[in-house]
Amino acid sequence: MLVHVPDHFSSNLKFSFSKLPAFKTDRSSPIKAIISILLGIGLLCLGIFELFSFLNAEKTSSNSYLLVEIFAFIIILIALGIIIGSILAIVRYKKFTFNGREFKIIYRPSIGVKHTLIEPLENYIGVRLRVLFSNTGLFNKNRYIVDLYHQDASKIVPLYISTQNKNIRKIWENYARLFKLPALSVNERGLCKRDYEDLNKPLKQLALENKLPFIASGKFPAPQTLNIKDSAKSTIIKPLGVYWDVFSSLFLLIAISASLLLIVGGVYLTIIGTTLPIKYWTMGAVTLLAIIYFTIKLFETYYIELTNEKLFIKTILFGTITGEKHISNTKIENIELTYNPAIDRYSLAIISKDQIFSIENRLPVNDLLWLKDFITRKIIGN
Repeated sequence: MLVHVPDHFSSNLKFSFSKLPAFKTDRSSPIKAIISILLGIGLLCLGIFELFSFLNAEKTSSNSYLLVEIFAFIIILIALGIIIGSILAIVRYKKFTFNGREFKIIYRPSIGVKHTLIEPLENYIGVRLRVLFSNTGLFNKNRYIVDLYHQDASKIVPLYISTQNKNIRKIWENYARLFKLPALSVNERGLCKRDYEDLNKPLKQLALENKLPFIASGKFPAPQTLNIKDSAKSTIIKPLGVYWDVFSSLFLLIAISASLLLIVGGVYLTIIGTTLPIKYWTMGAVTLLAIIYFTIKLFETYYIELTNEKLFIKTILFGTITGEKHISNTKIENIELTYNPAIDRYSLAIISKDQIFSIENRLPVNDLLWLKDFITRKIIGN
């Protein structure tokens, strides 16, 4: 077993098995690495120039430029770190070869010797779908990853990696069917498995075949954040109030502060008679409208209506229905909690073959979990 081997390096990868043997190399983007190297070289030249400029200035002056020299030295160290890190990113890679029976994995680390592993396809547990949050400063993003899952992390094979959430579930399911392995996903209860033959089966059929994942018995009462109204024709599930987490509260604080700053600044400039070009007033008005719009969205909520035939999701703003989506109960294949690591929040996803309805009302995860099990029991008639 290899130690400390990352699952992948790329942000854009698609492993095709249309022809065998199939080959794929997983490595960091050479273009991005080269750009980083060039930027590092430019920063290095700037640091060296500044350092020698002030060293020469000290020879002809009695003044000390120690702080400036330290700053230039720090710039040089940062530049060297960028250059070395980018070079190491290009050097390392993982190469995969599949002959129809087994995978050959060649791992070339940044420093050290190559490692080669051979693993039969039958030893892989399933095809896993997961979301990995990548923190790159201002450019934070999610990576959607489909891989052949193995208990030994060094033997995991990336099949598809993208920063775009486009048809990712279909891609995941297609790989599961290709290898005839279970489809794996990570939810609030750990690793969830579904046989590839069952991927297009609705919840009712899975329940009849006793293949549904665990759901709670329903003996626990509804959480205080939800109001349940049952009638002969339908069940209405409505969150009570508006639940805000730390992200929503922080945005509201920033929005109020920004709005006050724009308004007070505009009034002050008017009082003192300062004339600003119309484009600045236009930018301020657009910014203020955007702040108002997203602040109002914080007060948006929803309710779910379940009938014998369909599930409705109706959006409400200040007591008025502003939108409606619906899906036939016979087409619902799964209901699960999905995790967004970018904002550290769960949402409820209602999934069919053709569409995914995501419910994000910032409810606590335990309440969403109760809601998921409640809707599942209603749909399967339990």
